[in-house]
Order: sequence, then C-alpha cells, then structure tokens
Amino acid sequence: MQAGGKGWGIKALEKIHKGDFIIEYVGEVIDADELEIRMRKYKNDRHFYFLTLVGSECIDASRKGNWARFINHSCNPNCVTQKWHAITN
Repeated sequence: MQAGGKGWGIKALEKIHKGDFIIEYVGEVIDADELEIRMRKYKNDRHFYFLTLVGSECIDASRKGNWARFINHSCNPNCVTQKWHAITN
C-alpha cells in the first residue's frame, strides 16, 4: 500500500504481540565504501532501502530485498531490530 511521502509501506492484518518475530530483513551486506558508491548510484531514486548494522556494515535491500524493506520507521516505535549470526560447524 502507499504510505504517503514514505512510498510503499506494509500494514499488519493481525495483531502483533510484544516479542513476536515479524520478518527477516533480506538484502546484500555491504561495507561503507560500497554504501557510498550505491548512494551516488541511487541519487535519483526517490526511495532506497538501507539498514545500518554495526560499524561499517549495511544491508542494501533496494534490489535484492524482501517485504521487510517496506516496514516504515515510526516516531513511536514498537519493534526492535536484532542482528543474528549463523553458527556453522
């Protein structure tokens, strides 16, 4: 759905309880140098989808993202972002 000046947005169709998992944010993990390059590349795009992780890591969901990129931030947030690490043997 359109979310006013924010572009596309997503709306929950059922109640989300505290602590519920909503969705994994998917995209390309890029470093600060690549972020600068892509910001210049997307300068004429009205909307872009970057999520800062830690340090110089960022997820670019602009081209290879999922529905999570359409969750708009709020001045009164009720969700949190968590960074998970896969453990491999």
